[in-house]
Amino acid sequence: MLLKACINGARRPDDHPALPVSAAECVRDAVACVAAGAGAIHLHPRDEAGRETLDPDPIDAAVEAVRDAAGVPVGVSTGAWIEPDLAGRVAAVHGWGEPDFASVNLSEAGALEVMAALVDRGIEVEAGLAGPEEVERLVTGGMAEGL
Repeated sequence: MLLKACINGARRPDDHPALPVSAAECVRDAVACVAAGAGAIHLHPRDEAGRETLDPDPIDAAVEAVRDAAGVPVGVSTGAWIEPDLAGRVAAVHGWGEPDFASVNLSEAGALEVMAALVDRGIEVEAGLAGPEEVERLVTGGMAEGL
């Protein structure tokens, strides 16, 4: 069984005082999660203002720091709420170099395009499926093979 810890999610920094926002805070919490048994980390990197971002520099810096410290695969989100513009999401993913995997919610418009961009970059896809219709979308969209 793989236990994956999502250390911050889509929460805002003011939602809880212990929410890890900076790369250093994510490292601290990831190391603690791995010590408790997690075999992978999922995180939502932030920009300098504490907002979720898909920009390559903060994504790569946070993932690299966490992986180096925790020694496990590290993934990120591709959530449309972070970057509503599909072209912007795909362009951001094409700039990534560090994530081991990235989650893609099949309920979001453009999910298949985001998955294709991840595959192009050699980043594993973590398909977020909320129901049977999303499984069908994954299969009929040609992205299920190899996942």
